[in-house]
Amino acid sequence: MDSNFNNENDPWEFNIDIDDSDLHLTPVLRPSSSTRAEPSPSILNPVRIIPGLAEYMQKVVEDVCEDDDFKSGSWVSATNYVNANGGTVTGCLRDIKNFLKNGKLDQVVAIVKSCSPNVLGDLTVTMKDLSGTIPGTVHHKVIGDGGYEKDITVGVALIFANVLVFSPNPSMHYLNITKKT
Repeated sequence: MDSNFNNENDPWEFNIDIDDSDLHLTPVLRPSSSTRAEPSPSILNPVRIIPGLAEYMQKVVEDVCEDDDFKSGSWVSATNYVNANGGTVTGCLRDIKNFLKNGKLDQVVAIVKSCSPNVLGDLTVTMKDLSGTIPGTVHHKVIGDGGYEKDITVGVALIFANVLVFSPNPSMHYLNITKKT
């Protein structure tokens, strides 16, 4: 460095700490289009890419046993409620296209994995069910005056009926949780 270096006479750029070590960055999760895994031609017994229904349900049950989210009191209470009222808890988020009826899901039983307010006063959430996760938005009228704002937190299990699904393209889906009017 030059021995004549003087902070008072040099441009302001020399006085700025441009080291990014003090930045605390939060990763942003964005839905991505699904990618296909092609089996290698050298594999003698190729893996089935699309499992049958029985294999799918067995895999879901195995995965649930390993996932602490589905052992929580909130999840157990929600599933007990659905089962006691004659319903069934199915994982619909990973294979959402097969569960859509007129752009809606009849029922979603899921755990809130992330939750944060957005600039419109809504909540941006990530929901997780037995089959996978999906981003979504909880409308401000659901959480507003007399609403469920304090009840919707990370880790809570929720039961929704007639949930609108926004699909900007065939491989991207978002839950749009609104209040029944």
